[in-house]
Amino acid sequence: MNLETYHPIPAHGIFAEVVLPLAVPKPYTYAVPEELVTAIRPGMRVEVEFGGAKRYAGLVSKLHHDVPAHKFKSILSVIDEAPILSEKTLLFWQWLAEYYCCSLGEVMEAALPANLKLASERRLVLSPFYDGNFSGLSDKEYLITEALSIQETITIDDVRKILEQKSIYHIIKSLLDKKVIYLYEEMEEKYTPKKVACVRLAEPYRSDPSRLAGAFDLVTKAQRQTEALMAFIQLARENPSKDGGMLRTGLYKKANVDSSVLNSMAKKGIFELYDKEVSRLSGYEDEVTEADELAAQQVQALNEIRTHFTEGKNTVLLHGVTGSGKTRVYLELMQEALNRGEQVLYLLPEVALTTQIISRLQKTLGDSVTVYHHRITNNERVEVWKKVGRSASDDRGSVGAELPICIVGARSGLFLPFENLGLVIVDEEHDTSYKQNDPAPRYHGRDAAIYLAHLHGAKVLLGTATPSLESYHNARSGKYGLVEMSERFGGIQMPEVVVVDAKEEQKQRKLQSHFTSVLLEELKAAISKGEQAILFQNRRGYAPTLRCNTCGWHSECIHCDVSLTYHKFRNNLQCHYCGYQQELNKTCPACGSHELNLQGFGTEKIEDELKIYLPDANIGRMDYDAVRTKDAHARIINDFEERRIEILVGTQMVTKGLDFENVSVVGVISADQLLQFPDFRSGERGFQLITQVAGRAGRRGKRGKVIVQAMNTSHPVIREVIDNDFLAFYEREIMERKAFEYPPFSRLIKISLKHKKPDVLNRGSKYFVQVLKSKLGKRLLGPTVPPVGRVREYYLLDILIKMERNPTIWKATKDLIWEATRVMQQTEGFSTVRVNVDVDPG
Repeated sequence: MNLETYHPIPAHGIFAEVVLPLAVPKPYTYAVPEELVTAIRPGMRVEVEFGGAKRYAGLVSKLHHDVPAHKFKSILSVIDEAPILSEKTLLFWQWLAEYYCCSLGEVMEAALPANLKLASERRLVLSPFYDGNFSGLSDKEYLITEALSIQETITIDDVRKILEQKSIYHIIKSLLDKKVIYLYEEMEEKYTPKKVACVRLAEPYRSDPSRLAGAFDLVTKAQRQTEALMAFIQLARENPSKDGGMLRTGLYKKANVDSSVLNSMAKKGIFELYDKEVSRLSGYEDEVTEADELAAQQVQALNEIRTHFTEGKNTVLLHGVTGSGKTRVYLELMQEALNRGEQVLYLLPEVALTTQIISRLQKTLGDSVTVYHHRITNNERVEVWKKVGRSASDDRGSVGAELPICIVGARSGLFLPFENLGLVIVDEEHDTSYKQNDPAPRYHGRDAAIYLAHLHGAKVLLGTATPSLESYHNARSGKYGLVEMSERFGGIQMPEVVVVDAKEEQKQRKLQSHFTSVLLEELKAAISKGEQAILFQNRRGYAPTLRCNTCGWHSECIHCDVSLTYHKFRNNLQCHYCGYQQELNKTCPACGSHELNLQGFGTEKIEDELKIYLPDANIGRMDYDAVRTKDAHARIINDFEERRIEILVGTQMVTKGLDFENVSVVGVISADQLLQFPDFRSGERGFQLITQVAGRAGRRGKRGKVIVQAMNTSHPVIREVIDNDFLAFYEREIMERKAFEYPPFSRLIKISLKHKKPDVLNRGSKYFVQVLKSKLGKRLLGPTVPPVGRVREYYLLDILIKMERNPTIWKATKDLIWEATRVMQQTEGFSTVRVNVDVDPG
């Protein structure tokens, strides 16, 4: 430990709690140097040292006068001129960390855009003890030393480039041992504002146009400069700007001149050349129009929602069948909130949905709409962050010029530093995509949104055609308001659902590949009438297993206990858990046989084999593999809307709220797969997915048809889908949940223990379980090996805690988990066992 880095208690006695972007249990306390006292406030980033000389950009959560019991360091510098977080955002972070059993540092790592996380970079500098003597240095050491004699400092990456090799640490160590160099850490800002080259009149011409005659006198002998000045004046009149400037590229084009002409005029004092900071966020350029007129059902729903809000029900569940016009109701409420000067957060489960929704919202709300999700660039995310939190730096909490704003995005939008949030809409609230699995915080977007709104005193509207059982139970019990929209917009009938027995068709030899005769006939009929179809298969890739017919061997990932999936597009085998890839085996590695067979089917195979039976159809695919690039979602959706694709094959992505007016047929390829997962929610998930994908059919103009293929057509969920009877499904499912004490009648916490050595994991889990069992008793289930027992070379054990809905027991259980983790990791040999806590597992 380097004692010189620690500091005495400052005379003014002010300390800062600093959240570090690390999984440390709590914020670390630093002294605030006297010169920084007036500059520092909660919500600002600061530069600090932690764990030796390593530097981090931490976030100040609190200032106080309590002297810490541990030795402390001082804050090195304040990075921001104003807080980047509001007090309410910090409170939200603290709630997430406490409720979801993780550290504030993990919340910070998930919340901040990448380019607001300053990186600590190691740099080399010549040692003051070095006398300039190059003798005794190797050729490579000489090159580095020579570079440092020219430049004051270089980075580790610079060393690699100079030496043209990757392995350089042994050379750096040798230079350190010879006291030629020393290393230090420097914080590096990642965010770079976008700037454009501009030109404007220099003073005095800018403030006094009557003096422009003098400027023309200066260019009388230079025809091109005269033309440039005249072109500038004309462009300035046509498109006046606040700062009197314009893009240089526009002037180059208008006057047919180049940069040398403008540089010469700048030297004469006629023009001022400067760089202007501009936003990367593209605005809405088309004309804003009025929203469509509300139908009677929508007016009634709006009145009921407003009544619930007025009577103190701050969360309302809008249960509307697919195609009932829920989005138009959202739009009306959003417009009202924006008119009041409030911020709006509109959450969607999938980035794919934003493409259609954004264009629809912008037609009415214009530039108020801003997108925020992981597919926009890191710099764009920073600009949205700053735009939303513009008023966070105002101590009086006044509303800034950037407000009001409507953020549309996925669950990450919750982390934005809202200051004046008035309305939160969670569309498709039932969707599993709202649940974060890895890394921590493992939060649920819907539940976190409700708490965020509570902090701001905002209203929450949960919208869906297939509510989660928890949300519907809360609405039925009076915790939430409940509003129903039971009819489709325009009086269109709900789609006709036809269940086809795939087993019976197989017996009668009517099944062609994976398609029943009924499905193929309906697809052919739809295409002949110029209509479109959607096929849903909840598995991507071509085939999930490659198996040897001779010895039974099957391809497995070398890092995970799971089969490798064959992807025909890349002609390789891939692991969907860790990303491992290998070439397709030509012979069995176990017995050498050539009898290898691809078993099962995914979206790739459905797309490929459908072309055999419908050779003239234009078939497209929308799954995770097909939409990896930024604009792939929009391109596929646009192609389908423009009818360049006639049949769209997809995974869950095609089930989520997309609105295509020409779709008359929807096919569910294998409904049984959805209902056979070893999960108490499998029935709920199956009902939601089939109902949602069915809702894509016949949304405008005419009734659609849904073909559900299943081996077991008597399953109760399938019957309830046919009858479109959510209430019957809910009553049956809620009765089973109550009988077996599952949510919403209990609370669950799933704990996963992980280690690369199974024996260490098994022995360590005994210490962990012993602490929990002593207090929880029968509430604790496990440990057990999960269906996939090894992922990314880590062996897994799962523990489930099922407890009654008692706040005291709930909090005590979380404290007990921390204690069990501490006991296990402090026991010799088990410090490397990882503990992942998942509260309210999805």
